[in-house]
Amino acid sequence: MEMRIALLGCGNVGTRLIKLLAEKDAALRREQNLAITISGAYTRRAGGWTAANGLAPAVVAASGWPGAAAGERVPEGAQPFSGDGVSFATQCPADLLVEITTLNPADGQPALDHARAALAAGKHVATANKGPIAHGLRELRALATERGLGLRFESTVMDGTPIINMMEFSLPVTEVLSFRGLLNSTSNYVLSLMSEGMSLEDAVREAQRAGVAEADPSNDLDGWDASVKATVLTNALMGADLRPQDVRRIGLGAEAMRQAIAARQPDQNVKQVVEGRREAGGVVAEVKLLALPPTDTLGRLSGMETAVRLVTDTMQELTLIEGEGDPTQTAMGVLSDIVNIARAHPKG
Repeated sequence: MEMRIALLGCGNVGTRLIKLLAEKDAALRREQNLAITISGAYTRRAGGWTAANGLAPAVVAASGWPGAAAGERVPEGAQPFSGDGVSFATQCPADLLVEITTLNPADGQPALDHARAALAAGKHVATANKGPIAHGLRELRALATERGLGLRFESTVMDGTPIINMMEFSLPVTEVLSFRGLLNSTSNYVLSLMSEGMSLEDAVREAQRAGVAEADPSNDLDGWDASVKATVLTNALMGADLRPQDVRRIGLGAEAMRQAIAARQPDQNVKQVVEGRREAGGVVAEVKLLALPPTDTLGRLSGMETAVRLVTDTMQELTLIEGEGDPTQTAMGVLSDIVNIARAHPKG
């Protein structure tokens, strides 16, 4: 099988995906009978390029794109592309679009338009961007089904930890009754440092130095990143149709974190916890600060570890824990999506 992919967005995850595709090229051919080439890429900073016949991932990786000089050149064998993200999603000569632009928690744009455009143009979509899935999963799934295309999004929650794929492929007809987890590594890393006596301001600076917090960490500390992830889980695993604004955000933010740390018992750890459950009126989701005892698995996690516990009707409780993540795990989740789409939609 052959699969031409195009990347829309190419930050840390995109560059690591290119390297991972190069490193795993022989194994993909041998074990999956799958030859993946890169037929285009686009970023707002570096512009874009296309290569109708596809370039070997090793060639793209060796080119250094989108490095400091990316605006001055494209990989050998490629042609510059002029246009915006939507036009790239529509026009790039690819079988599958990898959408990995920056998250917009408010409305998922422009990534939602990118995914719509790609599916409308007959391209499969694999995304690590939570925004379009949180704000448009039903619409995108319907469009993909109508066009006979694949839509996968494993890396939108807990990097590449197989939550979505586990439920779909390994636990068919299993109902998720509720979930509870730590899904925002930044806030919980900051809370861990605060538990050790560091001030909030110093903890945020340390998280920024470690590369796990943005210059403005409010999306993490105020629970918006976790709300988007909670929306993905409720909609994908529990059949809900929530939006991030529907998630109850309880007692979050800088001052609430200070108060929670000050009020905790000596053996407790304060965590930003995400919960989703079925109630009489439907599915509800919450993000809140909780002081957890050492008997709670989530309370024993530290640093940037993330986890989710699913309560199901067939397997009782299942807990998945991810160690300190980095772009490799996220890129691996995207690669697994590409492989699963190729399996489901072979083209020769």
